[in-house]
Amino acid sequence: MATEEQNIRQARPLPLNASDLPEGLWSQPHVFRHGQCDPAGIVYTPKFFDVFNQVIEAWFCECLNIDYYDIIGPRRTGLGYANAGATFFTPCMMGDEIEIFVSVTAIGGKSYQLQLHAMKDGREALRGSFTTVATCLNEHRAIGIPEDIREALSAYAEHCG
Repeated sequence: MATEEQNIRQARPLPLNASDLPEGLWSQPHVFRHGQCDPAGIVYTPKFFDVFNQVIEAWFCECLNIDYYDIIGPRRTGLGYANAGATFFTPCMMGDEIEIFVSVTAIGGKSYQLQLHAMKDGREALRGSFTTVATCLNEHRAIGIPEDIREALSAYAEHCG
């Protein structure tokens, strides 16, 4: 009979190599600085989510060609996280450079899922998973994913699939 520890190990995803990622994924580099680390020089866990959010904003603007700030501001459409998580494979230290790749894993009616792969020296250091729900910021309720965003997500997913 399997022990609880064996079950946990079996359920835990394994880190990918950069060569395992689909071709054509957009990515952005990031170097961890002093202010993102604890006294031992290891990146604070919450800082990864801040970096992931910055990467997603840049991905919208630079890759999908949709102004993220226009969506939130004048369009009053929220792109809030209903679920966010990360799997950590190896520590990141002050001065480490990672390359974060964005993939679309699902597109629904009101939400979509992204997976971010943070590669360090060609190996996945951590993986972020995000379920984003489109919302009306005036009424604070879920809405259908706006058509231009849906089309851009679909085109990206098809291109990188």
